[in-house]
Amino acid sequence: MVGTAPRTGQTGRAPSKVSAVLAANRLGVAGVVFFVVAAAAPLTTVAGGVTTGFAVTGVLGLPAAYLVTTVIFAVFAAGYVAMSRHITNAGAFYTYLVQGLGRIPGVAASFVALLAYNAMQIGLYGLFGAALSGLVGSLFGATVPWWLGAVAGWAVIAAVGVLRVDISGRLLAFLVVAECLVVLGYDLVFVANPAGGAVSLEPVLPGNLVVAGWGAALAVAAAGFVGFEGGAAFAEETKDPRRTVARATFLAIGLLGLLYTVSSWALSVATGPDGVVAAARLHGPALLFDLGSGHVGAALTDIARVLFVTGLFAALLSFHNTVARYLFSLGRERVLPAALGGTHYRTGSPYLGSLTQSAIAFVVLAIATLSRTDPVVTLFFVGTSLGALGVLLLMIGTSAAVLGYFRRRPAAESRWSRQIAPALGGVSLVVVLVLVLTNFPVLLRVPAGDPRGWVLPALYAIVAVAGLLWGWYLKETRPEVYRTIGLGANRIIGRTMSELDSERGLDLSRPQPPPIMMVTELPTVVDMPPVGRSAPVRSDTGIVRLHNTSVELDTVTTVLAKAFHTDMPGEWLIPEPDVRARVYPAFFRILARHALRGAGEVFATADRTAVAIWYPAPYGVPDAGPADYDAQLAAATGPYLPRFLSLDAAMQAGHPVDRAHHYLHFVGVLPEHQGRGLGSALLASRLSELHRQGMPAYLEASNRRNLALFLHHGFKVIGTVTVPDGGPTLYRMWREARTR
Repeated sequence: MVGTAPRTGQTGRAPSKVSAVLAANRLGVAGVVFFVVAAAAPLTTVAGGVTTGFAVTGVLGLPAAYLVTTVIFAVFAAGYVAMSRHITNAGAFYTYLVQGLGRIPGVAASFVALLAYNAMQIGLYGLFGAALSGLVGSLFGATVPWWLGAVAGWAVIAAVGVLRVDISGRLLAFLVVAECLVVLGYDLVFVANPAGGAVSLEPVLPGNLVVAGWGAALAVAAAGFVGFEGGAAFAEETKDPRRTVARATFLAIGLLGLLYTVSSWALSVATGPDGVVAAARLHGPALLFDLGSGHVGAALTDIARVLFVTGLFAALLSFHNTVARYLFSLGRERVLPAALGGTHYRTGSPYLGSLTQSAIAFVVLAIATLSRTDPVVTLFFVGTSLGALGVLLLMIGTSAAVLGYFRRRPAAESRWSRQIAPALGGVSLVVVLVLVLTNFPVLLRVPAGDPRGWVLPALYAIVAVAGLLWGWYLKETRPEVYRTIGLGANRIIGRTMSELDSERGLDLSRPQPPPIMMVTELPTVVDMPPVGRSAPVRSDTGIVRLHNTSVELDTVTTVLAKAFHTDMPGEWLIPEPDVRARVYPAFFRILARHALRGAGEVFATADRTAVAIWYPAPYGVPDAGPADYDAQLAAATGPYLPRFLSLDAAMQAGHPVDRAHHYLHFVGVLPEHQGRGLGSALLASRLSELHRQGMPAYLEASNRRNLALFLHHGFKVIGTVTVPDGGPTLYRMWREARTR
């Protein structure tokens, strides 16, 4: 951003009242892992999925099936996470298919994803309500209808879903750790007390999988992993999108695969290999607790039953958040109503998407209750089986999208990640899909030949066709929306962040510095006494206000001159780099001196590696230049004066004058310290203050990459400024305060 004191201006469009980006820098690797593992519901899978798998398939080699499935999903994930390193978007599968196969197939994928994840989430309410009803009855002797328990869980999830994502993450962390510890505890008890006094590894041997019913066993095993792929939906809220999603995905696959394989084997140890199928058919999902009660006592068994219910709640919350982010992504890009693309100004959560998902779930629960639907046989089995099938279809589409995306970018990833892994994973997943469709009645727990075995899968064909038609409609009637499908927060830019990196000459095949940290709330800025660098700084902020001293003037001048040396306006203002290096210090000294003398407000990080200059504009235009600015500018810039004046005039013409605001004139970071979140911290600190004051903010973004940063901090593009004579295009940006 380069500018001077605007004297006249034009009224801009009314700024948006909500941010179109999620709150960044909220989740680390562990946080994403908890969301992913919670969705898979490990205790529910072990207690229900594993025992049901033994019962309905009669295959002793179910542990081997879980092991094989783990390998298949790990191979698929190699290509999947390679995409996550280049595309950061809450739309996940939808965005990947857009980038790899095209916009219209991507829209179809988004419709499939919404059906799949909603079916999965709402189906879980059936088992949650039934399990909670049974738990209350066994502990307190009270009779509670299943729908009352389901609605109680729905109300809590609806409330938690609109909070900050890291709050949901902390809750899930506790629940997931607790249920994993319970599963591992039972495993240890079973292995320590084997049936017949001998531990057998026979169920893990591959030979016991290659028997009649092996297809159904693989289908059951695959269903237990649904949810591991959800990490990409939280990419925009992670601390390091290029690495966090990849690490979390592989950790989740490894953890779930190990847990399912060991736990299914441990059950066979407790019953004996020859008796596990019969025991599963006799006890059903209660087998885990019945076998353990003789060793751990009634009290610990009751605790395990409680954690079984809380594990279902964790899965409900995780899938709820995933659906909310898909709705947000589609609303932000105007594929669905734009209102869904808003985030709450305090929490940064996609609250409108969250409330929409809650409304959908409530309607389905109401219909199921009034129609006396069986909560487990119909709602749970049908919903989760339908959801698992949809996710499997999306994985296959994503494998093809990875091949298509990297075919145009052969140097971006290794051959394993861009070609071999997605091809192997895609073929393997097609085999699993055939097995799932063949054994779909088994997953639904209905007899072979039941119409539901083919009617439910056919829903995806209908939904996909509807998505294709909607994508075509957008292309023909709303081309401005169609062009930005899949770009997420960069829809104004028209390019993904990886494409911007390519424009800047970055080698994406090598590790890059972490992206700018998006800080959203920092404590109040400290107003420092005018004593230079030695003045005390509050350690909890790291942001200080500078005053008019020669030391601070030199600091601000140096930082801004170096920070903007390679910026796009600078390359146009003074094409010769060596001349620019001589002129810029004098130019920025003029503006820094004026701001430090009291006309503006100058802030810096404690180590003075980043600075920002703000100006109050209570009457529409700020006083951002000294009275003799033109004379000083002529002396500093010499023959380049006309271009500086042309840039100033263009910025003056675009400055909003209809509302009081604060104007961000410059924010710059020394080049060697860029990429550490310093500029973002400076920005967030001042915006936090302005928010408390109810004061809007305005700025001009000087390049596309900065534009993405400001979008993440809640600014909205209200227009552009194009400098004549081949000059740069600046983005006029406004941030509303105290929005709802």
